[in-house]
Amino acid sequence: MLIRLLLIVTPFLLASCAAPAPLAVAGAGAYEVAKYEENIRLRAAAALRDEPDLLTFSIQAIARGQTEKAVDTYMLGYNNPDYSDNMKSLALYQIGLIYMNRFNDQRDDAKAREFFAKHRQEFPSSRISSRIQSHLAELNQRADNPVFVPAKELLNNLNREELLSRPNIPYDDELNPMSERAITENRIEEAVTVYTIVYENEASGKEIRSKALYQMGLIYMSPYNSQSSRLKALEYFRMITEEFPDVSIRPNVDLRITELLNAQ
Repeated sequence: MLIRLLLIVTPFLLASCAAPAPLAVAGAGAYEVAKYEENIRLRAAAALRDEPDLLTFSIQAIARGQTEKAVDTYMLGYNNPDYSDNMKSLALYQIGLIYMNRFNDQRDDAKAREFFAKHRQEFPSSRISSRIQSHLAELNQRADNPVFVPAKELLNNLNREELLSRPNIPYDDELNPMSERAITENRIEEAVTVYTIVYENEASGKEIRSKALYQMGLIYMSPYNSQSSRLKALEYFRMITEEFPDVSIRPNVDLRITELLNAQ
């Protein structure tokens, strides 16, 4: 159960987060289904542009109207006694970001403020405390200028083509969306922080922890990363071989180490 929960709470370690169209759309024509999925991608892209700290799971929750489901999932992690403080801190932060996002139909600034305040009270020394303060300041500005524009109206005024276009970069197939985003937007430090939190959380289990290390290795191995480092990539891959020698990704890790050594 714990491993299954972590697979849900840390979906940024999975290759894909796309969900099938709901039953209400499944009977529609191909054009309608395609348009529906495009609108979801548009909302996801807009939500991410508004808040780059959103994890893939949080983005999908906003895009697919599943705020409460995502909050319940994050709170399962927050209430789990086996989770580290960093993991619990990350869960509260994501809930606040989901609730305050302008492109979320279930936006609720009061709830966002509540979870950010809870974070400040329980994790005052968190590595993301400065970001919490910044978001609280933004919520205060909104309260002083209470002009509420519905998410649907905001979406109608967006440049769809610009938001839906993706950089034409041939990323490694094993990089997940969060890692690709970190490279594209030069947000390596933020991604490594999240992956490190997952790795250091022993309750995550060896499969999830090893995948966090693997993504960090792939990020530093990427030639499209402005901070690429062969030595750092090797360090993360070797940590997997030493700490998690029997995980499912071990054969891939061995191939990556060989590739890096041959590139000397």
